[in-house]
Amino acid sequence: MTNSEQICGELGKLYFYKELVKSNLIYTIKDEKYKQERELADTILRVGDYIFTIQIKEMEDTNKDILEWLDSKVYKKAKNQMKKTYEEIFKNIKFKDPENADIIENIERCTIIPIIIFDIKEKRVNYEKTYKTKDGKLLIHILDLKDFKTLCGNLISPMEMVRYLNERKEYLKNPIIKIVIDDQIIIAKRESEESMLELYRKKYELDKIQIDQLIKFNTYLTLLEKHCIKNNEDYRIMIKIMSQFNAGKIEGFIERLDLIIEKAFKNEWYYNSYIIDEQQSILFVSAPKEEVNIEYIDFISNLFMHKFKIKKVLTIISYAIKNGDYELDFALITYDENNKKLLEEALNSDFSKLWNTKLIKKC
Repeated sequence: MTNSEQICGELGKLYFYKELVKSNLIYTIKDEKYKQERELADTILRVGDYIFTIQIKEMEDTNKDILEWLDSKVYKKAKNQMKKTYEEIFKNIKFKDPENADIIENIERCTIIPIIIFDIKEKRVNYEKTYKTKDGKLLIHILDLKDFKTLCGNLISPMEMVRYLNERKEYLKNPIIKIVIDDQIIIAKRESEESMLELYRKKYELDKIQIDQLIKFNTYLTLLEKHCIKNNEDYRIMIKIMSQFNAGKIEGFIERLDLIIEKAFKNEWYYNSYIIDEQQSILFVSAPKEEVNIEYIDFISNLFMHKFKIKKVLTIISYAIKNGDYELDFALITYDENNKKLLEEALNSDFSKLWNTKLIKKC
């Protein structure tokens, strides 16, 4: 397995979105008369409007001078490759693998986050953690593979990685970072990635979120492809939606999921739990197995959208099956403009008390 494949595996395993982790990034520029194939990066992960472009360097013989190798392969070669990636990704490019085309959808509104990852096996050295281009337009993050794995294992959500790297560049401006949380002074040293990461986790109270809850979220998402009840291809859209959850929202998501699973074991119809924010709308439903039908799920989802004046909702349905097990189904449902009158009448009568609970507590 190549190091690039290893990184793809780590991202896919830790971030649970194998569909969003891209390799085989060979492309041509459409406007060029003579098409020349190039590789955009070793690995790319797109999350919403953020694109991680990753270049990977592996030192084969760590008995040689590591600092000299870093200077040649990381600070020079990989840095220049990252600068080229940034220039090329905004051009009119075409990927050889059509599965990669969604990387550059609406590229003009995207933020590029370049990362160089280097592997010097078990060795440890102090290294330059960022590089900023002379024009100030591009900041490249540099990470030892060991540190990168630590970030993935502790942050779980790609959106937490986005926020951490944004703060990391501020942390690195001073030898000692100090913040005050609840009258407690937290100190970190910029030489230590673990120290900066721990400060970040305390600042955003990630240390109070059980890591098992975040990992459980990964497990649930593996069900999406097999359990889309309207359109099997929708699962890719759902993955893209959920990839934008930060850790707080994941915790709120799991709380609501646990609730409808509990209700399902009681064979209860329940659809009074939901999440709405600027990015996503999610409705959680439990139902007796024998009473589940897509028409009623569609109606309840449209009722929900009509009440909150939204156009699309991800509806998650839980129901109990034999031997104490349960199943989850997922449906991405678009608002039906033709039924406005019926929905309004329903909201003013039998369903008038629905969805008056509080929204997600942590976002």
